Amino acid sequence: MRLNKDGFISGLAVAVLVLSIVAILAIVFGIWAYNGREKYKNNTDQLIAAAVAKEKNNEAALLQKQFSIEQQNPYVTYTGPQEYGTVQISYPKTWSGYVDTSGADGNPVDGYFNPGVVPAIGSNSSIFALRLQINSNVYSTNLANYTAEQQSNNLTIVPYALKKVPSVVGVMISGQILPNAKGILVMLPLRTTTLEIWTESMQYANQFTSQILPSVTFRP
Repeated sequence: MRLNKDGFISGLAVAVLVLSIVAILAIVFGIWAYNGREKYKNNTDQLIAAAVAKEKNNEAALLQKQFSIEQQNPYVTYTGPQEYGTVQISYPKTWSGYVDTSGADGNPVDGYFNPGVVPAIGSNSSIFALRLQINSNVYSTNLANYTAEQQSNNLTIVPYALKKVPSVVGVMISGQILPNAKGILVMLPLRTTTLEIWTESMQYANQFTSQILPSVTFRP
């Protein structure tokens, strides 16, 4: 640095000095800012990774909880076609089920459920613990068939509504509901068809009335 003849620092020297200081400060600030950004980025990455890991753990815990609940639930649920009221019915998971929705037998839904394995569908000797059928005939026609046989077959017919669909009133028929089987049958109007649910053995009557029927629901 040089002094002029009056002993003062020249303006150019001062400018150079100031610019040098500014440059040094800029470099220092840049290094500080870079380090700060890297530290923030690393911390942010760690926070994001921790949040993702926590979410995965929560999701895994929720799935495990749901699985445990499902395992403890002794029933499985069948859901029927939407166009026929979306009928839902729960039955023991130790039972097997077969449901024909092809309409080949003239009925839109024909379900067979039984402990272990389902007996032969086409055999007249087969007895099923649970049957579910959406009959293509209107309710009044199906009911008339049983009303006509009420005396001769010693049938008991009383009004009945499902616990989950109390607005729809049908009947519960008990006794010789089939030529080869005594049981309990619930018949309900379902739009232009008839919903029929029954057991073909009095062995399952208590389970049918106290556990299975309370699970049944549909959209009228």
